[in-house]
Amino acid sequence: MKRRFRSPEETKKELVAEVLSGYRTEVVARQYGLSPRTLRNWVRQYQDEVDDLMAKKRDEAEKLKQDAGKLQDLQVKYNEAVKLLGEKELEINI
Repeated sequence: MKRRFRSPEETKKELVAEVLSGYRTEVVARQYGLSPRTLRNWVRQYQDEVDDLMAKKRDEAEKLKQDAGKLQDLQVKYNEAVKLLGEKELEINI
């Protein structure tokens, strides 16, 4: 008797995302114990939705990187300002 792989739609989309991120369909199917044909059907079915989600995640990651760069610049400026302030207080005390 044929075994059916029933899973929630979210799980299917995660597997499709794995395939679209560069893994071979056969490898992902073998890893999760399902037919490559089934996984290919899911890729065809959910590709547009998953592509949109992956693009959003990519944009968010890029924005996070930019924010991290800005934060690092601010940290450097803050450290310089504290150093200058310490030097001025030292001059005043002398």
